[in-house]
Amino acid sequence: MLPKLLIPNPEPPRPLAGYGLPETPQLTWAFVAERMAAARYYWISTAGPDGRPHAMPVWGVWQGDRLHFDGSPETRWARNLLANPAVCVHPPDAERVVVIEGRARTLADDELTTTEWAELDGLYRAKYQTEQGSPYWVVEPGLVLAWDGAMLGTMTRWRWE
Repeated sequence: MLPKLLIPNPEPPRPLAGYGLPETPQLTWAFVAERMAAARYYWISTAGPDGRPHAMPVWGVWQGDRLHFDGSPETRWARNLLANPAVCVHPPDAERVVVIEGRARTLADDELTTTEWAELDGLYRAKYQTEQGSPYWVVEPGLVLAWDGAMLGTMTRWRWE
């Protein structure tokens, strides 16, 4: 079983003149969880060994306050992550925003019980109406930024670092 993710206290973003950022946290973790669970797709950004950026949409599910996603180890993004696990993930919404910076890794078979694997696979297969694939990649967050609306007045962050 993956350990329960301990969510840090929300913080306001770093002040930046002219951006209308709040001085106190405006959102709760529930906003993050709701947006991530509701998303159909997720954009992941990785960096290759030469430092060149790479972004690609992937299928995934939000469970246990973590993104779990699937993909062939032969894809460019997977090869990038195997060499450098730093990742940025977000749903494709520019107004109800959640951006997760963290580290992606593959799950070992023994990290989840048979029941937990079945639940995770069931969520994934139901969401995408497929019998193939298993979300065996997981993102461990380091920083999450979120805001609700076109303006940045609700930006809130959570830091594990």
